[in-house]
Amino acid sequence: MYVLFLGPPGCGKGTQAQHLAETNSFYQLSTGNLLRAEIEAKTELGQKMETLYASGKLVDGDLVLKMVQKVVASEGAKSILFDGFPRTVNQATAFGSFLQSIDKKFDCVFSFSLADSEILDRISGRMTCADCKAVYHTKTNPPKTEDVCDKCEGKLVKRTDDSRESVKLRLEEYHRETEPLKEFYKKENVVFEIDASQSIEAVSKQISNEIEAISKYKGNKEKTSGTYSRR
Repeated sequence: MYVLFLGPPGCGKGTQAQHLAETNSFYQLSTGNLLRAEIEAKTELGQKMETLYASGKLVDGDLVLKMVQKVVASEGAKSILFDGFPRTVNQATAFGSFLQSIDKKFDCVFSFSLADSEILDRISGRMTCADCKAVYHTKTNPPKTEDVCDKCEGKLVKRTDDSRESVKLRLEEYHRETEPLKEFYKKENVVFEIDASQSIEAVSKQISNEIEAISKYKGNKEKTSGTYSRR
């Protein structure tokens, strides 16, 4: 099963992606984590990306597309959760052609929505584990021990791209470049709307219920063709 999480920065995609990966054995493909790994390794590419991240800009789409295709080629037999990729309609079109070439498609696109004002408040309190990349929030999802990851006891840090100025730029770019993907995937009737202002537990339940419904559909041997439809 291939699932896409679509939504603005700070809407809770990362937290829900971790939960889905842990409870449903999905391979979590996060381009942000892939790119940050390059930054932490201080590669030439990572240094260029760090400059872009700090200014709130996105990394070159063709480069990201190649990185994702490489991962899918090696992990393609597994259920994959695409966390924030693709980011543009052009990228989605190119990736769609790639998926078609390997007889794959998105089974569901979860579209997260949240007001920009709430996103700015959320991100100001967000922390990420330096080791396992688990995401926390000082108010809505705090760690049991201050600045220490519950999962691996790694140090919690604030990302360099989480300043209010950078977030505002990322939101502008999201609305301009990424938000149109919602209508793009609606044509395939695979979009499931998520009100991201709900509690983490409520959102998780919605996602789990939909994943279960899709799994049942795919497991029904009487269905010989077609795409899962929410109609």
